[in-house]
Amino acid sequence: MGRWISLNDGISIDDISFTLERALTASRYKHLLESGFHVVIHSTGAVVIRNWIRLFDRKPSPIYNLVHLAGANFGSGLAHIGQGQLARWGRIVQGVERGVRVLEELEFGSWKTLDLHLDFLQAGSDMWEDYRIQEFCMVGSQTLGELRMVPVRYVKEDSADNTVRTSAANLNFNYITVAPIDEAFGIKLREIRRHVEHRIADDKLPIQYYRYDASQLATHRREIPFAVLYETAHFGRGIGIVDGQKNRRRVLPLLTGALSQPHDADAYRDTVGAWHQHSVETFGRAGKLKGRLTEWNPQAQYEGHAQLVFRVRDQFGGDVEHHDITFKSRGPRSQLRLERLIEDKHVNRLNPGTVTFYLRLQKFRTQPEGAGWVNLLDRIASLDFEITGYEARSGDIHYLPLTITLRPTIVRRIIQPFHTTLIDVTLLRLPSEKVFALSPSKA
Repeated sequence: MGRWISLNDGISIDDISFTLERALTASRYKHLLESGFHVVIHSTGAVVIRNWIRLFDRKPSPIYNLVHLAGANFGSGLAHIGQGQLARWGRIVQGVERGVRVLEELEFGSWKTLDLHLDFLQAGSDMWEDYRIQEFCMVGSQTLGELRMVPVRYVKEDSADNTVRTSAANLNFNYITVAPIDEAFGIKLREIRRHVEHRIADDKLPIQYYRYDASQLATHRREIPFAVLYETAHFGRGIGIVDGQKNRRRVLPLLTGALSQPHDADAYRDTVGAWHQHSVETFGRAGKLKGRLTEWNPQAQYEGHAQLVFRVRDQFGGDVEHHDITFKSRGPRSQLRLERLIEDKHVNRLNPGTVTFYLRLQKFRTQPEGAGWVNLLDRIASLDFEITGYEARSGDIHYLPLTITLRPTIVRRIIQPFHTTLIDVTLLRLPSEKVFALSPSKA
């Protein structure tokens, strides 16, 4: 068993990963690096172990199979709550700290964590091919009944286990980049102002200076087995994913099967299908739950959601702190507007240019032919997403506005239930000609 200090404000994920390395290279445990081992993590452990793999870069890794139990791979809403004033006073009463640096790295949109996962998309750093590690992700979608009365949305969100969203636990994430074309770097201030005027007037921009690259969608990579477990929460002796007593028959078969999995492409692919079928069975059972007047809708807890993360930076890598992101759906009234699916918006505290949207993409409905789960994206409208930035401290700095149009088929490709989609946007920052001017010297 591995344990670490989590409630110390000055300790970071790097510190924990480094200390893990020291523990493994100590004489008592050094044999593990030579013989190899399996890893089972819970919650924050997902970021700790992936960071250790990245930092110490052994290829192949001594890890054979890595099983994520509700791994907080793409953050947790409780990390945001844990940094607040209420948590601060609570920690004072209890006599311990909050673990601020770890919470910052677990907050939605943490650059540290986003870059960690992106590292494994680089050539030569593929988790399965280069590190020879097989990963497996399982998570529940159930909130403990006693938490329903707590006035904090993140302990009772739908499609979450009261701490981690199903989409945040899933490592099969989509990655899209949006960047200016070469011609954009030479445009003059008057052209930028013209674009801003069109943007304010809701007109089509005269020239599209940005392009997007969707070559890193999850469907283009080796899929990682992922399962949503029935009646399973993040913690608790009843239905907690680690030590719950009522759900052992759901957790243990998947866990033992993953730990015995040989490193084989075909077997790994078969496991993806088997775990997907496990999720199908979960939703089948959830669809038969009966609601009561005194309780919440039992099906809503299982309706698939997605995280959509925009990270807006300039061409120098700086955070575009002041900006707006606007969704504008276009189409007949019979089509659904994406902006109506948004249930939560979170601006990262350290980097306000990073915004995480939480969208409900499924609905359980009783049809004439029987009850079932409806994918709301099936009738999604075409979408424009627009971003405008501004520099509040100088009138000589301007950002070139961005508008990208996505047809319904593209929207469905980049946003799916139980997935996170990261869109890295480079918003062109252009100083006026007055910031630096050359003039011929006099003889």
